[in-house]
Amino acid sequence: MKNKGIKIVLIIILAILVIALVNFMIYAIINRNNDYSVKFSLIAFGDNTEKIFEKEYEPGELDRINVDVSSSNVLIEKADVDKIKVTAYGEKDEKINETINNNELSITKSKTKVFIFAMFYWCDEKIIIQVPNDCEQEFNIHTSSGDIAAPNLENNVINLESSSGKIECGNINNGNFKSSSGDITVGNGNEITIQTSSGSIKAGDFNKLSAEASSGDVEVGKVGESTIKTSSGKMLVESAKRLQAEASSGEMDINTIEEYCNLITSSGSIEIDSLNITENSNINAKSGDVDIMSKNDIYIETETDSGDADVTNNNRMSEIVLKITTTSGSIKVD
Repeated sequence: MKNKGIKIVLIIILAILVIALVNFMIYAIINRNNDYSVKFSLIAFGDNTEKIFEKEYEPGELDRINVDVSSSNVLIEKADVDKIKVTAYGEKDEKINETINNNELSITKSKTKVFIFAMFYWCDEKIIIQVPNDCEQEFNIHTSSGDIAAPNLENNVINLESSSGKIECGNINNGNFKSSSGDITVGNGNEITIQTSSGSIKAGDFNKLSAEASSGDVEVGKVGESTIKTSSGKMLVESAKRLQAEASSGEMDINTIEEYCNLITSSGSIEIDSLNITENSNINAKSGDVDIMSKNDIYIETETDSGDADVTNNNRMSEIVLKITTTSGSIKVD
């Protein structure tokens, strides 16, 4: 019986050593190109959050602000201030690396201590960038597993990217947004490109918009020239002037189309409340229905293999043609 207890203890100790070795190897592989030293500690417990960096900058000395961190949330805040202020919170052994080159501020973060075991442990890792209300800097923010939040930045160019975090932003001028597995929410603006792999997209009114979601829904407001793609999510569009849209297995629900459309869905239906096109357009739903509530005075050309086609007030003399094709879905146009 005594030998059995000793064996159990030895197995537990061996398992601990194996876990520690695996943690060390994983961290070493991920950070093999870093040129800073890392200290390994056995255990972490409780709240380890501390202020690790704080500095102010003159706005006239900066044209661009870059942040590239692994696990910190990044928040951009507007305030009634004269200077740009960067404040970082994290573990006390983390180090903020700051460089300024050609009016470009770059912020990265180095972890100088790694815990082999962390029990009941937490740390609120975040970087806060406080800017004047009239700031015009360009922002390039990248975080691997943190969220990104920004206010209205109508005078700025914004590039935000998070691998597994969500992105939230107010009104902007021009911007690029990318998230691998997080949702993206943006207000109104001029021109924007949005891409997410397994999250949803919600955007307001834009003159030019490109949005792509692999497995999430896409919802946009009033857009001008727009390209929207989703693989397995639903598409909601308030109104569009020129709309290129493609959905593999999701539905399209569009309130208004003004000038032109090219809509394709593989296994979802397409529903349009009001269609007022001024150029020849196309709608193709392979195994879904097409339902248009109202249209302007145009000619509707229909083609379906196994579905019904019902078109009212069809003007064969019109110079504008909308071709609707389905494989196994029905077509209804009022």
